[in-house]
Amino acid sequence: METLDKTVGQRLKVQYIFALVVVASLTILGQIIIQSTLSSSLDDSHVINIAGRQRMLSQRLTKISLILNDPTISSTEKAVYLKIFPSAFKLWKDSHEALKNNKLEKPKKYNVTNSREIKGLYERLQPTYSRLLVLFTLASGNSLNEVSKAEILENERLYLELMEKIVFSYDAEATKRVDSVKSFELILLFLTIGTLLVEAFMIFNPLAYYVKEVISRLTSSEKQLQETNDQLRFSNRMLFQAQEKLENASREKYEAKLQEEKTRSASLLEGQEEERKRMSREMHDGVGQMLTGVKLAASKLKSLETNSPKFEPTLNNLHQLINETIEATRIVSFNLMPPVLGDFGLEPVINILKDSVEKSTKTKVKLDIKLINQRLSQSLEINIYRIIQEATNNTIKHAKAKNITIRILEKESIVFVEISDDGIGFDPNQIFYRKQSLIHNGVANIKTRCELLQGSFKLTSAPKEGTNIFIKLPIDNSDQNGENKNIVS
Repeated sequence: METLDKTVGQRLKVQYIFALVVVASLTILGQIIIQSTLSSSLDDSHVINIAGRQRMLSQRLTKISLILNDPTISSTEKAVYLKIFPSAFKLWKDSHEALKNNKLEKPKKYNVTNSREIKGLYERLQPTYSRLLVLFTLASGNSLNEVSKAEILENERLYLELMEKIVFSYDAEATKRVDSVKSFELILLFLTIGTLLVEAFMIFNPLAYYVKEVISRLTSSEKQLQETNDQLRFSNRMLFQAQEKLENASREKYEAKLQEEKTRSASLLEGQEEERKRMSREMHDGVGQMLTGVKLAASKLKSLETNSPKFEPTLNNLHQLINETIEATRIVSFNLMPPVLGDFGLEPVINILKDSVEKSTKTKVKLDIKLINQRLSQSLEINIYRIIQEATNNTIKHAKAKNITIRILEKESIVFVEISDDGIGFDPNQIFYRKQSLIHNGVANIKTRCELLQGSFKLTSAPKEGTNIFIKLPIDNSDQNGENKNIVS
């Protein structure tokens, strides 16, 4: 009870002091702003008065200049005006320069704030002002002719118009600053009232609430203790259930992982079986047929005499069949395991694959290979080659593409592989549902290779929009340059 009272009292004390500090700060800030506004308003009033006085002085100087250069005026009267002219001219000139350059310091220093608009007006006024300086100087020496008198009247009119605009601009800007200060003062007033209201609601109301809460806690302590015990029993029961669920989830996860490994193995076996069937067809339809042709040509050649006219053509035909058989055997051997891959690395064998595709089909292949290391691990190089080979074969067989783009980029221990084409495309969802399709088998083989290499696989395609395969594979530095000889076939 005593600890609770101290906590409540300390909290209310802190809140009350904070509220007093806020109210005092707002009051002091308001006074500072008021004093600053009064001082600024006095300066603005003085500036406006001086700007208005400039118009009066220009009129006085113009009048005196005309009187001093009027032959009908007596010398005595001119002498009176001549005494007035220098002081009025100096005051007009000094005041103009002070207003223009923000240096109004007589009889004391005043704050002159020239906005961009007022500075522009002073720039427009400068030629007229400069000409009036010259004309007033000539007038003091009684050197004005009729043309100069007309000129001084015209410039005086322009000076009055522009100074009137300057005076109005000073007045408008001063009014605007006063309005801004009024708005800010109003905001401070609302903040002060708000602080007082917050003080009422957050200090006095909480005090009554805390007293009520203390009484309520004292009367319901036993009930809360019972509820706490019930909650502990419930928590224990929930903990046992959560433990059981965790065990079930771990078991299911293990079974799912085991099933995934089985699926991967089945996919690999299926891929190997499909590869064996393909190689069997290539050997039977290609090399086997060619060897049969060689046998028939050899039998025919055997039955001919050396001097027979058919002997030379038959011999040439046999020689051509043997060359074609050797080439077909070399292609089959290259498809099984390109020797260039083991000897020279990934980039040369991809170039050979590109030449082979362009030579045997009408499809153009564009390569963009940027590898930091000339050689990757043997396993990684073989799998990247098999992935590209599988994707390229799928494109040639099914996509009807005119162009294939293959990009390989090594960056920060990651190899990025992208194979894209401009073929007819397909709906990936339908392909994955129809698992018996040839496209699905090829895609599944690629995906399985990526998963075995701890990489990621992404396929995007749509009908009539081509296909894009994006693969990201980590580089095992310990296996760099072919140190690890394990190969995923």
